[in-house]
Amino acid sequence: MNKNILTDSGYWLGLLDSKDQYHNASNEIADMIDGNKIIFPWPCLYETISTRLARRKDQLIQLEKTIFNPSRGSIYLINDNDYKEEALKQVFYQNRFLGKSYSLTDSVIREILKDINVKIDYFITFNSDDFRDICSQRDIELIDHK
Repeated sequence: MNKNILTDSGYWLGLLDSKDQYHNASNEIADMIDGNKIIFPWPCLYETISTRLARRKDQLIQLEKTIFNPSRGSIYLINDNDYKEEALKQVFYQNRFLGKSYSLTDSVIREILKDINVKIDYFITFNSDDFRDICSQRDIELIDHK
């Protein structure tokens, strides 16, 4: 298949935590995207490896194996340097003038999705309403299995 798939934090949290509300959906998606290039933004990595996850050794080891020894495809960690300043400005602008409230992580993801130099075929999120506009503009298919 060899598609480029951008991931949101919710997918990883659901994949790693059997008690997460999106655990089953994340596992189904993991099977669907087997063998593709997975784009994992650094801000999502920060959210995923929170203090809570860092204290859960088995889950942390599972994530480490997925990132550094991917058996299901390649994992590409995308740096946020080109996106973070505009994303921060957009958090304030969107809230103040458009009445939208995006987290800084979501705003960085929105900037990555806007970047025509980043090839993205699919975007995995459990919060599709915050990304539908950009995905539609770029013809990126949303994968959201709530």
